[in-house]
Amino acid sequence: MKKFSIVLSIVLLLAMLLAACGTSTFTTTSLGEDTEIKVTDADDGATSESLYVSIGKNRIATIESALDKGQLQIDITEAIVFKNEDDSEDVMLGDIYATVTVGPDDKEEIELPQGDYIYQLTAIGTTNGTVTIDVEKKQ
Repeated sequence: MKKFSIVLSIVLLLAMLLAACGTSTFTTTSLGEDTEIKVTDADDGATSESLYVSIGKNRIATIESALDKGQLQIDITEAIVFKNEDDSEDVMLGDIYATVTVGPDDKEEIELPQGDYIYQLTAIGTTNGTVTIDVEKKQ
């Protein structure tokens, strides 16, 4: 009976671990100032946020949607970054600088002042596809 209990416990633990390893609804990848957001069948109201992105001065962000369905609300939120002595960082959210909502094939441009930002994401309707945020120097 004791072996059965141990085996059952291990099986339940593995089942919980596998359930936690499901596909992520939001995947955010940043390279420099540019960010790509992949949304995989996010339910209405699902949320996520990016890591912070540092934006240089005189920049314009072009937000381009390749969503198949639904909409994505992006709150561009100021991030306050504290660097610790051990080279780790703590990030605190500040004010929302701007809110942009994009659907399939939408394209928006927004001027961003120099600073650190976090993109807070909210799915509107069942949302699927990719959104890119390309940041370039303002002409």
